[in-house]
Amino acid sequence: MDSRRYVICDIEATGLHEDKDLIEIALITFEEDKIVEIYETLINPEVPVSVFVRELTGINQRQLDLAPKFHEVADSIRLRLAGNTFVSHNIGFDLGLLQKKFSERGEELKCRSMCTLKMSEELIPGLTNYNLDALAAFFDIKNPDRHRAAGDALATLGIFRELMNLRMNTRSLPLWLPHHEKILKNIPKRAGLLEMLGGEENVLRTEAVADLEKKARDLLQVKLHNRELLLKTADIRYKYTGSALIAEFEKLKLFPIHYHWLVLLESNERGLQKFVVKPYRKDIEGIWFYSTHAQAQKKSRELNGKIQDRKFIYHEGGISKEEILRSNQIASELSKAELFPTPHLIIMGEGRSINERSFILVRNEHVMGYGYTETSEESLLENPEAMLVRNYNKNLGVDLAAKRYLRILKNQRQKTESWRSLSAKSVVEESQTSQRSVS
Repeated sequence: MDSRRYVICDIEATGLHEDKDLIEIALITFEEDKIVEIYETLINPEVPVSVFVRELTGINQRQLDLAPKFHEVADSIRLRLAGNTFVSHNIGFDLGLLQKKFSERGEELKCRSMCTLKMSEELIPGLTNYNLDALAAFFDIKNPDRHRAAGDALATLGIFRELMNLRMNTRSLPLWLPHHEKILKNIPKRAGLLEMLGGEENVLRTEAVADLEKKARDLLQVKLHNRELLLKTADIRYKYTGSALIAEFEKLKLFPIHYHWLVLLESNERGLQKFVVKPYRKDIEGIWFYSTHAQAQKKSRELNGKIQDRKFIYHEGGISKEEILRSNQIASELSKAELFPTPHLIIMGEGRSINERSFILVRNEHVMGYGYTETSEESLLENPEAMLVRNYNKNLGVDLAAKRYLRILKNQRQKTESWRSLSAKSVVEESQTSQRSVS
C-alpha cells in the first residue's frame, strides 16, 4: 500500500430515488496500511423514512429525528475529505450524493476519488456480480453490520486493500474465480495436454504440461495479465499422457512448427569451422532450426562469439593449425550439446494409470515413436519397437522437442522420468527381420 491518505466512505440513504437524502455516513481515514480514524454519524433527513429502509438498516425514526442535520456535520465531513482520496464502493452514489448536499449549501466538493466497484471490474474480470456482498464473499471479508455505514465502510476498506495488493502484485494468497474453482477441483496433478475452452468449446489455449492442475491454476489465477483468459474461459479439457514430452508431441500434432532457417557448421579452405545460417531443407543436417532469419542469425552470432572467446595467438601468415584445432574443438562441443546423449535411447516415465509406464524410443538420433506398457522394464528394453502406439518418420519438431526435454530433464533435481542408452544391435536385428518378412 502506498503512503497516500485515503478516506473510505459509506452512506446509508432514504432510498435510491432521485430525491434521496442521507441518514448515516461513515468515513474511515486510512494511511500507511493502518486506520487513523473512524468517523460516523446519523443524519436527520428532515423527512419520514420508509419502513423498508428502517428495517433494512435497523435505524428507527426517533434516532433520526434526534440526529444532527447535514449542515451541522458538513464542516466535519469536508475537513476529513480535504486533500485526501475519497474511496467508496460506487462513487456515483456516495460521492454524488455528498456533492449534491454541498451544492444545496452553495458549496462545491472536489476531491480525488477511487471506486472499488470499478477497480474490481478491472482487476477481477469474470465475476458474476460486483456488489459489496459478492466481493466481500470473494475475499472472505466478514461484515456483521451490513447496511450500516460503519460496517459497510470497513468491508469496503477490506476490499480496497485486497484490490490494491492485486494491482501491485503483492497479495500473498492466490485467488480464483468461483466458477473456475469448481472446475479446478477436478483437474488431476498429472502430465498431459491441457485445453482452455471458451463458449461452444472453442479452444482458447493449449498447453503440454507435467502437472495439469498446477498449470491450470497458474493460467486462471486472478492477475491483471490473465484478464483475457479469465473472461473467456468457460471450461477445461485435458488428456492424460503420462509424460510431459508425449504431451508436447500431441500439441505438435495440433500446432506444427514450421522451420525456415537452420544453423550448421561449415569449414573454410583451411579447415576452420564456423557456424553459418542457411535456408531449411530436409536434405541438410542442421543443428539449430528457426522460424525466422533474425532468430537464426542471432544464434549463429552467439555461437561464433563463443568460439572466439579464447585468445588465440596469431602468427604471421594467419591462424596456426593448433589454433584451428582448438577452435574446432570448441565448435564441436557446442554442437554435441544439441544432440541426443546417445544415438539409441529410451525415455521412460509415468503412464496414464498406476501400473502403466510411458516410453519414447530414439533410434539413430531420431524419435521413432512412443508407447505405453504394463510389462517389466526388462521386457520393454528387449523389444521396445513392438510396443509403440505411435510411430514417427524423422519428424523434426518431435526430435527437437525430445532433445530440448532431455536437456531440461538432466538439470532437474527431482526427476519423474529417466532415459536409458540402447545398443545398436537390436536396430540391425529389426532391420534384418523386416527384410526377411518382406522377401
